Amino acid sequence: MNKREPAAIFWFRRDLRLEDNAGLYHALNSGYRILPLFIFDRNILGKLEDLYDRRVSFIYGALEHLQKQLEAAGSSLLVIHETPENAVHKLLSDYDVKAFFANHDYEPYAVERDRLITGILRDSGIPFHTFKDQVIFEKDEVMKSDGTPYTVFTPYSRVWKKTLTRDHLLPFPSENLTGNLLKTNSLNFPAMGDIGFDRTDYQFRLPEIDGGIISDYQNSRDIPSLNGTTRLGVHLRFGTVSIRHLVTMAVNTAVGIIPAAVFCS
Repeated sequence: MNKREPAAIFWFRRDLRLEDNAGLYHALNSGYRILPLFIFDRNILGKLEDLYDRRVSFIYGALEHLQKQLEAAGSSLLVIHETPENAVHKLLSDYDVKAFFANHDYEPYAVERDRLITGILRDSGIPFHTFKDQVIFEKDEVMKSDGTPYTVFTPYSRVWKKTLTRDHLLPFPSENLTGNLLKTNSLNFPAMGDIGFDRTDYQFRLPEIDGGIISDYQNSRDIPSLNGTTRLGVHLRFGTVSIRHLVTMAVNTAVGIIPAAVFCS
């Protein structure tokens, strides 16, 4: 790999998958070879006191799976343990970066982080493109008639369902564009100990989606003795599954949750 080859960077955050990834799809269609990036953020990890943190183990396992997929495509994930601003400065020094791509992140820290990174990139004449991927609707897309946000779930849910159309669930087939990744041997991938953590007993597994649980959710969700929930929360949090794929499953299997009458095309 020629580090001075013009390239763009896709920054994985809460979207740790190759499949149906909006920002990655747009990056791979940008005309540049794409260098996949993940940053173990020192600002976040430095506040975690438990060295056996299961969240870190989950992320690490998801990255290992992602790395195997990228290596099969002749590319590699670059994993950096640093503050985001220092990581970006190093990337701009090491590579001929033409653009950054990522998906929206809505946490207060992430919003401020992205504002800072946007400024750093702007100073170097590099655009930072971000896309909606983690949610179906952002906060300003489902509002009351007076333009204010809902504070009660039931009316919000009703309007959410009425707003939903098939176009909102169209996938972004990023997995079909891996030929546009930057071709390289394996890049830096620190061990767990290198980022200050130890492996837990947690074994990362890809999400298992049980359509039967989804279709019977309204009957079984409040009965503790039943296995009535999908246990997909952690996969949604870190984006190892597509929200569009899950809502499509709900539409197809759980009519009681999203009635066909309100699902307009």
